[in-house]
Amino acid sequence: MRLLLLLTLAACSDKTADDSGAAGCDTGPALTWQNWGDGFFATYCRSCHSDTTPNRMGAPESINFNTLEQVRDQAALIRDSVLVRQSMPVGGGVYEEDLELLGIFLDCGI
Repeated sequence: MRLLLLLTLAACSDKTADDSGAAGCDTGPALTWQNWGDGFFATYCRSCHSDTTPNRMGAPESINFNTLEQVRDQAALIRDSVLVRQSMPVGGGVYEEDLELLGIFLDCGI
């Protein structure tokens, strides 16, 4: 599975200057905020990373994932924390398929 994730990330990260999307993104699932991202962040992130969460469990006030724009602004941090270091969400629990789809979403959906 990890090899598939790495191959997917590599395929989607080849952006060109004249292309609004990433090369290789047209072959994977078409993930958008509406059909995938909002649900992912609601399931795995917003219990701590939302400006409406009363007990953020120590999450920084400035890191919220309520909107696509907020996710775009933090995409590098999300990639590093969830996919590279796997330090988020605290305690893990993200299905392998969802990790793969997150990589595709970060490369191709936002």
